[in-house]
Amino acid sequence: MVAGVLLCSCSADFYHEKADLETQAVLFGKTDCVDNVEDESLDISSPQEWDKSELKKRPAGSLKFLGEYANEERGARLMSLDKALETGITYNRSYLAQKESVFLTALDLTLAQHRLSPIFGGGGDVTRQSDSRRAAAGLTDLVATNTFARDQEANFDMLLKTGARLSTDFTQDFLNFMSGSRDINNSSLAVTLIQPLLKGGGTKATLEALTQADRDVLYSLRDFANFRRNFIVDLVGDYYSVLQARDNAFNAYLAYEGFLKNVEREEALKDEARRTLTQLGQLQQALLLSESRWLTSIRTYETRLDQFKLTLGIPVEENIVLDDKELDYLKIERVGISKDEAIKIALVCRPDIETSRDRIDDAGRRIEVAKNGLKAGLDIRVDYETISEPGDRTPDLNFDRRNISSNLDLDLPLDRKSERNIYRSSLITKELRERQHEENVDKVRLQIYDDWRALELARKNYEIALKGVALAQLRLDEQNLLFELGNGEARDLVDAQNDLVNAQNQRISTLIDHTLARLRLWRDLGILYIKPDGSWIEKLEKESAFARKLR
Repeated sequence: MVAGVLLCSCSADFYHEKADLETQAVLFGKTDCVDNVEDESLDISSPQEWDKSELKKRPAGSLKFLGEYANEERGARLMSLDKALETGITYNRSYLAQKESVFLTALDLTLAQHRLSPIFGGGGDVTRQSDSRRAAAGLTDLVATNTFARDQEANFDMLLKTGARLSTDFTQDFLNFMSGSRDINNSSLAVTLIQPLLKGGGTKATLEALTQADRDVLYSLRDFANFRRNFIVDLVGDYYSVLQARDNAFNAYLAYEGFLKNVEREEALKDEARRTLTQLGQLQQALLLSESRWLTSIRTYETRLDQFKLTLGIPVEENIVLDDKELDYLKIERVGISKDEAIKIALVCRPDIETSRDRIDDAGRRIEVAKNGLKAGLDIRVDYETISEPGDRTPDLNFDRRNISSNLDLDLPLDRKSERNIYRSSLITKELRERQHEENVDKVRLQIYDDWRALELARKNYEIALKGVALAQLRLDEQNLLFELGNGEARDLVDAQNDLVNAQNQRISTLIDHTLARLRLWRDLGILYIKPDGSWIEKLEKESAFARKLR
């Protein structure tokens, strides 16, 4: 009773900590089997409240190109790309949910392991009863019988790897007549062993649930590794998208200033009758359109910045600004492997392909388990029971008074419709898994081909954009010179100014596209390794040497 009370007094925190320790032991035991997943990356404890004081304040500088929004950015905190990645994997809600999903899968495995471990149980009750009655008819005296009863039980159950189930049950019934001090005590110990010999017997059938739960944890870790790669690439893309919107706003402002100066100059020349109203009107109309484009670009930038805060998992009202110097670090880089090498690397390094291959093995095991279910049922059962001596006042068992029995239970396979359908379904599932694996391999090839084409296209588009900016700048300089000489056309000046803005936007866009295309290629190769702080590691040289060995 004391032991039972102590067990019942365990707090919820005790069970919480116990579950975390067991689950973490499961996860940490498998991280070595999965690349791109470390022990510290699986911590599901709630992160501390985000503290922006770690970020430096934005350096002083002109924010005139942001118009009225410039007031909101003064005093803002500057967030680098590295800090954004670290913040994202710490506070992003989808990322936290993915880690919790992995944890829950491992938690299920602890239950599957528990079912194959010794399971103890126990309980009991205590009763005090008083029974009063008249001693005889016509008498007023009452006769009272006071009794104290105690029942207690302890049991043990265990499923063995062979499919055998061993169970024990110890019970004790104690009755004390408090008047007269007479005690009645009955104790018994029962042990039962049931071993399936055909259906349900053997390690494959018995351990299948545990084996699959164990493999599900491995698959969950591989999925998490893929999720981390996708998450980081998407977050980098979002970061550069905000900077691109900011750069577009800056370019739009420069175009607006250019039109403003041209209109002021042409208005002065119009007063001197050196310009026609038509030419001046065209420039004024272009000025209005340019101002509208500039204001729209500012709004786009504000929206993307707020959306990025939401992606990071930090409050939208936080006053932060991204570091536009990150754009200066972008450059065109060649991939140090061939396309054929890339295919070979992906088919070896990608965890989803490995999982696809392993699921074929899972289907094969289920076929063997389904075959077992088609067998006849033949179980051997052995029972052993010993009890205490009648009237014994102590709980001692008399092992000389024992009862041993054994019997053989036979279940003929006359009705196996359900088992038959399970077996046929398992055969079809294996064929399905094989086809899915073939399809997944083809999809990987297609994905790498597409990534390769996207990378080459981005590189060529960047080269074209550079030429476009140079040509647009020459055209604009020429038109400005012609207008100063009085030989320019307003339409040509408007076109040259708009083309320069578009070319500048295209230049930064293609540079970002090339960077993201390279990251996506590494991701789809399965060699984009994410560190605990969210930064990535490049391993192309090592993987290139590995690919050459596969030739």
